[in-house]
Amino acid sequence: MNSPGSWTTSHDLALIYIALAYGTDHELTDGEMDTLTDALREWALMPDEAHVQEVVMEAATAFLEGDARAEVRQSIGQLEEELTFEERRQALRDVMRIAEADGVLLEREQGLIHLLADAWSLKQLGEDLVEDTSAVVQKRGEDWGLIHELAFLYIVVAHSANNDLSSEEIDVMLDRLGEWKPKLSREDIRDVFRRSLQVYADGPEQALIQESIETLKDMLPIVQRLTVLDDLNMVAYADGTLTRNERELIMYLAQAWDVNVRLNGRQ
Repeated sequence: MNSPGSWTTSHDLALIYIALAYGTDHELTDGEMDTLTDALREWALMPDEAHVQEVVMEAATAFLEGDARAEVRQSIGQLEEELTFEERRQALRDVMRIAEADGVLLEREQGLIHLLADAWSLKQLGEDLVEDTSAVVQKRGEDWGLIHELAFLYIVVAHSANNDLSSEEIDVMLDRLGEWKPKLSREDIRDVFRRSLQVYADGPEQALIQESIETLKDMLPIVQRLTVLDDLNMVAYADGTLTRNERELIMYLAQAWDVNVRLNGRQ
């Protein structure tokens, strides 16, 4: 956790800004970084460039090397106590500026904005900021659920091998998805698959894939994460071979989900 002796309000703000700019998609664009430092400079007691960069680096270290969620919760609480109502309003506007800096407002960014707004008694402002945004709002719809996240990730792994989906791979995906939702008909499962495929075809940006990985980690206990990895292994083997890309992606998922797996007898 942060050292109370050296940690300031500017550090708390920087950590929130970093959680928004980097934590939601694991990418920090030049536009986001410029907006982040500009916003922080207005809050810093010593607004020179070197000091602002130092605060950003210290906050980033706390976010990346510590328990990110705990750090964010602590900073949200600290800022609620330390900032006036008007200052909290300004901080939330700053957060929105950073979210909009890359031109896209991700679902996770919207979630963090609403979380801050609720914690700081600014619910209406948070709703207004999201509604009035100039950025492209990434929204997959209210009916997008666990089964869609699974289908999307199955497609990512299967397509990574040779930029193609074989009929064998599709059949295995449909079978495995059906086991997650046994009450759905085969045609319903096909509809889920088609919709997930359309989202993938529209642009499988790394941010969207990372969001799906983190969402499934949050939604599923470790036993079910193991089941998903087994599903992905079956999907990858559907065409008779496990390619290097498929293997590396499955192992990456296992690491991201804090799960130990063995492929081809090797961990």
